[in-house]
Amino acid sequence: MSDPTRGAVSRLPIKLIMPSQGRERPVRGGGSKPVPFREVTQEFRASLSTQVSAISQAISPQIERAGAAPVRVQLVGRALAKSHRPEKLFDDETCPIIGGGTHGELYIKATPEGLRELRRTIEQNTTERIKKDISTVKTIEAVTPVERRKRKTPREVLQESPRAGKDLFLTRVRLFDFGPSRDQERLIADFEASCRTRELPISRKGYGEQSKIYSVGCRNEGDVEALSRVVGVRSIIGMPLLRTIRTRAFNETSAPELPLASSVEGDYPSVVVVDSGIDPSILPLESWVVGRDSSVAPPYQNPSHGTFVAGLIVWGERLNPHLPDIDAGPCGVFDLQVIPNADPDWGNGDTESVTEQEFLQTLETALKQHANRFKVWNLSLSTSEVCAEDEFSALAEKLDDLQEKYQVSFVIAAGNYDTPPLLDYPRINQQLAAGRITAPADSVLGITVGAISHLEYAERGPKREEPSPFSRHGAGPNYIIKPDLVHYGGTCTTDAQHVGGVRSITQSGTGEHIGTSFAAPLVSRSLAQIYHQITPIPSPVLARALLTHHARDPRSRGRVPTGDEDFFGFGRPVPPPYCLACEPHQSTLIFDDVLRPGFFLEWNHFPFPPSLYRDGKFYGEVFMTIAFAPARGARWGTEYCETHIDAHFGVYRIVTSRPDEEGKRKVAEKFFGLVPPEHSNADRLFEEVQIKELRKWAPVRTYHGDLSGGERGNHWRLMVRLLTRHGSEALARQAQPFALIVTIADPEKKAPVYDEMAQLIRTQYQSQNLIVRASARIRSNQ
Repeated sequence: MSDPTRGAVSRLPIKLIMPSQGRERPVRGGGSKPVPFREVTQEFRASLSTQVSAISQAISPQIERAGAAPVRVQLVGRALAKSHRPEKLFDDETCPIIGGGTHGELYIKATPEGLRELRRTIEQNTTERIKKDISTVKTIEAVTPVERRKRKTPREVLQESPRAGKDLFLTRVRLFDFGPSRDQERLIADFEASCRTRELPISRKGYGEQSKIYSVGCRNEGDVEALSRVVGVRSIIGMPLLRTIRTRAFNETSAPELPLASSVEGDYPSVVVVDSGIDPSILPLESWVVGRDSSVAPPYQNPSHGTFVAGLIVWGERLNPHLPDIDAGPCGVFDLQVIPNADPDWGNGDTESVTEQEFLQTLETALKQHANRFKVWNLSLSTSEVCAEDEFSALAEKLDDLQEKYQVSFVIAAGNYDTPPLLDYPRINQQLAAGRITAPADSVLGITVGAISHLEYAERGPKREEPSPFSRHGAGPNYIIKPDLVHYGGTCTTDAQHVGGVRSITQSGTGEHIGTSFAAPLVSRSLAQIYHQITPIPSPVLARALLTHHARDPRSRGRVPTGDEDFFGFGRPVPPPYCLACEPHQSTLIFDDVLRPGFFLEWNHFPFPPSLYRDGKFYGEVFMTIAFAPARGARWGTEYCETHIDAHFGVYRIVTSRPDEEGKRKVAEKFFGLVPPEHSNADRLFEEVQIKELRKWAPVRTYHGDLSGGERGNHWRLMVRLLTRHGSEALARQAQPFALIVTIADPEKKAPVYDEMAQLIRTQYQSQNLIVRASARIRSNQ
């Protein structure tokens, strides 16, 4: 890939392979004879039966009120793959599986009849399948109040809950989900009756009327304790607050002459700035504001943070000409003011906060009105909720639903670590846990952005292009790669004594500041250009794939090494036109298609440029990116993502078997993948490791094949396959759209790869050029 800082290069159109040309073939079923993970002795059966009896006694009063109760099942470490899930042991005749928690943790729905049948099955059923299922179980136990409170005391929950009026503290309660059933209705009714008995106000506004999440006002520790004993409650925490950092710009100077929106020739995109507002008194910036909406009362308005963010979207490249890979095309902003002033030193000192619930209500109202017009929404905000390894945040789950419903993309700041000393790089010891991303940066469909340094500090600071000391890192829940991307957000020493920021607009002119809040808008403007320049407007999946496909490690301009992805994501993106076109030595193809469960798509005898085939070997370099919006289920905990797409690209070779007893050898054609997934360790075996090392069930995946040593093969084959979790009938009927991007390149930049592939594609597939309209430009006299 060319370096945008090295001058103009020839740009050639990407080829879009029309859908429904891959051969659809069924995935072969089958499976080996069930083999237990341990010996299922009578002693082991008796131990599990005793656990079930204890549960029956412990939760019988709760079951009597609510009709059913959730019970936790812990599996042995090697039994985490869905093929090993004990679905025959825990079925509709006993206690069916209704959700998941951490890795290897299942929840089952217990009823008196079901528990009795479960005991009988454990004690008496000797079929091979049931023996295998029993062997997967480590423990069966009731859900405790302490676990519902995330192992915090009622006082600690109350201390973390914001006030809601004089006497109330606002908590967030998540209920268990039994699925559509009479049992679920009774569970909800029991919870709501418990709240009425204690006169606790409840609301699902913002989360949706079908949501299992409520805001609940509590008066004291006794209320928290009582809620954590309600059988249907899965978790109770303090209601998170949305916040931005206090904007205290430094190195302020008067603003240079900057172009106005009236100087633009042609149409340009706009980004919705979901923030603290954009100062209307800054007239040059005001010319780029295409609309406004506010839910913040005037006494609580402090637009300093939102103004700084907006300045980077509008003039990021002009105000920071020394920083590479900032898109230079014109871009407007829509001001969505949702964050009130939290700085007592601002104005007259009136401060206010906005809860997660209030934020979601305001955001969806704005999406209903503006999602058709604006596709990129910049969320340079966060909560204090550090993302868990084993559960996606309620805020992230709702943001995922909104992005899918309204077909938009949220670009989200990774969050800032602000407790001195700040974070080293590489991260050390407890920093790995303390510096994790904060909600809603764990949004699966959102694009999370971390900050990298544009300066180098000799002592107590990062090198240039390394993560900034305040930039929070991943991985996200279920080990998904977070942040997704990085960009410049300023930097400092770990003691915060030396600071160098990115520059943007302030009330006094321009100034510098630091934070992941200011890296996100640099990515937002590039993504907005992708949406704007491609016609027809691409899906969020394709837009994300294009942004990710061309991202590179800012230190080397190469691939992000395995082990660094939790800090750099897929790298720093390059702006259009570099991510929307090819060069003569490379060819990029887009497959924007749909997969059906139970089938895979293959493109056999896939074309490969003749100039990269020498002396019977294939040479060159191959990059692939696949992106999709997975089906999701909040009740499944770490298994929130319920669909996954695998991609394979490689060659068929003739292989000869070893001689049999008669000395005969079999000759067959066998497939060899040559473009492996990045950031993985394919030699590890078990599901627990695959989730972590292979990033299985992630919504974006990249692949890289280095053919510099030459690879033998007869012909190439491309294949994509859909995997589903939980045996859901709905998933089994649901087609999965995806975007796959494949680039074949000559690393020496000499071979006529583009022309050769264009000719081969023309004869083999129906295709068309990705239509990219001319970008708007600013008149030079401005």
